[in-house]
Amino acid sequence: MTFSLSDESTTHVGGREPTDRTVDTRPTGRYSLPMKRTTPKLQDMLLDATEAVVARQGIANLTLDAVAAEARMSKGGLLHHFPSKDRLIEALVIRTAEGWRSCYTEAYERTPEGPGRMVRALLDHCLSDAKCWTEELRRSSSAVFAALAQNPALIQPMRAVYADLHRRIAQDGLPPGVGEAVAAAIDGLWLDWVLGIVPLEQVRVVRVRRALEDMLARATPVRRSPKVKGSSGRRSGGRRV
Repeated sequence: MTFSLSDESTTHVGGREPTDRTVDTRPTGRYSLPMKRTTPKLQDMLLDATEAVVARQGIANLTLDAVAAEARMSKGGLLHHFPSKDRLIEALVIRTAEGWRSCYTEAYERTPEGPGRMVRALLDHCLSDAKCWTEELRRSSSAVFAALAQNPALIQPMRAVYADLHRRIAQDGLPPGVGEAVAAAIDGLWLDWVLGIVPLEQVRVVRVRRALEDMLARATPVRRSPKVKGSSGRRSGGRRV
């Protein structure tokens, strides 16, 4: 599930606003040669242009000339930041992977503590409003699919992010399999949508979310308030009121 289902994702994967700080787009130790450092705003613009070219003519026909033209930049300017097409595609995959990490981490921090916190965060973040599943998001996801199909070696950034997510799910205080089932259901909806197999409508989002929340409620232990000594209560029909 390499996506951000939030309003912010319509402009920048992961919902992060551009800043003037410089960043290195390489994961530590992954590449033998360094990439040029560039601002997130410029990097996003170049990667957005790459996604547009891939969507229009396919990744097999992706060229640096086409990306430079899409970005309205000289090819030399593009090469200053991404010295090869391979580096450009690598950065595209890394942006999507780290954007997803940022999204589920922020969702987790917004979610109340307790059993199933990570899973509840995913449900709230991913299955609230079908309008958040934008065409820009579909284009970004499709471009990454194409990149991974052409070069499976690029999967490592995705694996690292998913390993972190599933570690959180495993430590979520739920019975085995419950959190994984929720994550798999969301991944399935995303895959159907990106590939155009099944339309994603609000009624389907609500139906799936309710079913997953019911499963989660049955699996989550009820947290009872401690009894106060000496308290009493009237009973009605055998139930304390």
